[in-house]
Amino acid sequence: MITLSLLQFLEDNHLGTVDTDLFWQKLSLRDTKGEPAKGIFIVELGQSGGRGERKHSRYELYSRGKNDVEGLERLQRIVDFLNDSFSTCELPACSLVAGSHSYKNVTIMPLSTPTNVGEDENGRIIWSATGVLIY
Repeated sequence: MITLSLLQFLEDNHLGTVDTDLFWQKLSLRDTKGEPAKGIFIVELGQSGGRGERKHSRYELYSRGKNDVEGLERLQRIVDFLNDSFSTCELPACSLVAGSHSYKNVTIMPLSTPTNVGEDENGRIIWSATGVLIY
C-alpha cells in the first residue's frame, strides 16, 4: 500500500489527482465519458527482502497521454520531481482509501529514465519508469 501513499504524495505536490489522472494498479482503456483514458498509473513489482534490511518496495509508473509527447512529458515531470525528493521524507495516507496510513522515514531512490513499453489499442505509446522506496 506504500505506492498508494506515493500517489497521494504526488497529488499533494500538484502532479495530478488520485482516481482522476493518478491511478493505483491499473488505468482503464476508456474514461467515464468513453474517451481513450490518459494519466499515470503505478504498479508494485514483487521482490524478496533480505534478513536485517529495511523494507523496500519496487514499483513501476506507466504514463499514457492524449498523444505520445504528452505522455512522456507528464512522466518526465514526475520522474524529475521524485528524483529531486531523494531524501528521507514522509508519505501521507490516501484519504480515498480506508485503512491507508502514512509512512515515515521513506527514502525515494532515483527512478530510471522513461522507457517506451509499446502502444495501446489506440496507437498511443505507453511510457514507463521504475523506482524503489525504502521504508
